[in-house]
Amino acid sequence: MMWMPRHNQFKRRRAYILVVILGFAAIATSLGLAFLDANSTVMPEAVNYLGAMRAGYVAGSGVVTAAHYLIYPPTTVPYGQYLTSMSGVSPDGSTDYFDVSVQRSDAWTPPKTDPNLYRITALGVATDGDGTPRAKKSITAEVIVPATGKWNIPYATLSRGNLAIAAIQKVYGDAHANANLSGPGYCNGKLSASGTCLWSGTGPPTSITSLAPTVSPIPAANPALYASYTIQGKTYTGYTGFTANTITASDAAALNAIDMSATNPGRILIAQSGNLRVRAGVNLNGTLVVDGRLELDDSSTIQINAVQYFPSVVVSSDLKVLSNDSTITLNGPVILGGRIDMNSKDRVTISITGPSIVQQGVANTKTTDSLICTYSANRALFWDIENAPTPQPMTVLSWKEN
Repeated sequence: MMWMPRHNQFKRRRAYILVVILGFAAIATSLGLAFLDANSTVMPEAVNYLGAMRAGYVAGSGVVTAAHYLIYPPTTVPYGQYLTSMSGVSPDGSTDYFDVSVQRSDAWTPPKTDPNLYRITALGVATDGDGTPRAKKSITAEVIVPATGKWNIPYATLSRGNLAIAAIQKVYGDAHANANLSGPGYCNGKLSASGTCLWSGTGPPTSITSLAPTVSPIPAANPALYASYTIQGKTYTGYTGFTANTITASDAAALNAIDMSATNPGRILIAQSGNLRVRAGVNLNGTLVVDGRLELDDSSTIQINAVQYFPSVVVSSDLKVLSNDSTITLNGPVILGGRIDMNSKDRVTISITGPSIVQQGVANTKTTDSLICTYSANRALFWDIENAPTPQPMTVLSWKEN
């Protein structure tokens, strides 16, 4: 047997240990490289995921912002229109932004008829610090926007006091009195009174209710409210350029020709203080506001057509007929501080489409007269210029993210 010096044996053992250590080092290095390779995309993926989340939140902010402006339009949006688009809007002051487009349901394909139904499409864009787009998210929502700031009077006729529905009166819709209601007239809707409701007329009414809750508040017959009126945060001014105490057919034609869309979209026409007499052949577009009595004269046809969401007449006292053989048509709510006075004239016909809001109904009628009060869902809604609107939540019908 060959003998080997001891120090050579130690050298050989140290060589073996070095080989083992290098092998473990190689294995560890391979595992580390494999781990790094497997996780090399985690950070970019995390950044992209965060960007996508931000883009979604920004798009949602776009939908909510557009819905808010549908209720309270910017002053740059003309009356009767709505905000249709916004672009490059940052909701938080960062470089993230949204673009929005809005369509009312009558502009859809196919169109729908609900004036409070809208489709909002918002694109949210999340950016890097230098403004470079990182992620995009689109949301399409269909929403119902409440009719904030409007009266909704669900009656064909409404009285602040006693209401006597005369034999010559036909009510197509509901009627209510905040005191007592009676009468031999015609009603095909609901009759109610905060006091006693006694009915001897025809229809028949669908129900008769005494001791019903008082209707409050009720639009005031206050002409001063219409001199300057605010709608959806924007203030307009009633027209005061007509100063005569009578209005003729030619006067009405001249008033109709005036473009008031920018400063007076409701075409509020304020008469001078005192009684105003309306003569034969008047066909007037707008709201006639009288601080006194409105007198309907001459044996002819008189018509007043309100702009949608406005009353046809606002009179602090009575609406009084002065002539036989008169036909009066009022398209829009009627707000009287007094009553409708037929003044014992013959063959008078008054037709009101929209709520007639009176103090004590109709008086001094003849059997040849006719008063027709017709409920209209479109005319039941009109601007409440007396009170600041109460914020109302929108209703989300659908919400789709892309």
